[in-house]
Amino acid sequence: MISIPQFAAALRGVRLLAAFNLKAWGYFDKSLAGFWASFVPAIALAPVSMAHSLLEFQNHPPKIDFIPYLVVEFLTYLLQWTLFPFVMLYVADLLQRRERYFWHMVAYNWLQMPLTLFFLTLRLLGDFHLIAPQGLGVMELAGIAIFFIYSTFIAGVGLQVSIGTALSLVVLDFVLSLITGQVISRIEN
Repeated sequence: MISIPQFAAALRGVRLLAAFNLKAWGYFDKSLAGFWASFVPAIALAPVSMAHSLLEFQNHPPKIDFIPYLVVEFLTYLLQWTLFPFVMLYVADLLQRRERYFWHMVAYNWLQMPLTLFFLTLRLLGDFHLIAPQGLGVMELAGIAIFFIYSTFIAGVGLQVSIGTALSLVVLDFVLSLITGQVISRIEN
């Protein structure tokens, strides 16, 4: 899967991404194997996501039973991590940037680790009523702004496209997430 030195290098790359340092890409494995390894954050954060799902079920029971709910939550989690990379296969072709796909997606996936951890932490704080709903909303809005800024940077550098194109890709990712969320909400309620 991924060795400890590869994991450490990826974390260093994430730290450099946070500083908008172009040297970050030197720490990511931009091969097919590196692409698959970039889903390690999804595996690492899955238990935290499932804990939130369990608390959400307890605090706001949906109309479906527990086991179907867990299956839907698990599939939603998989979809959240895989839909945009899948769509980007085709978009990279449209942009004539197929050779830069791994440059973009590997860095993008690794950046999802701190971003997803931030959002999951906020949701858990909300689940335990340790943060007021208004404060939660403000923090989530700040997190979305951070997502847009860093994802635009990664798309621009990774794919070597203009800032407008890069921002459009981030909007595409955001819209896909919103649509997915709406579909899942309708399934659960």
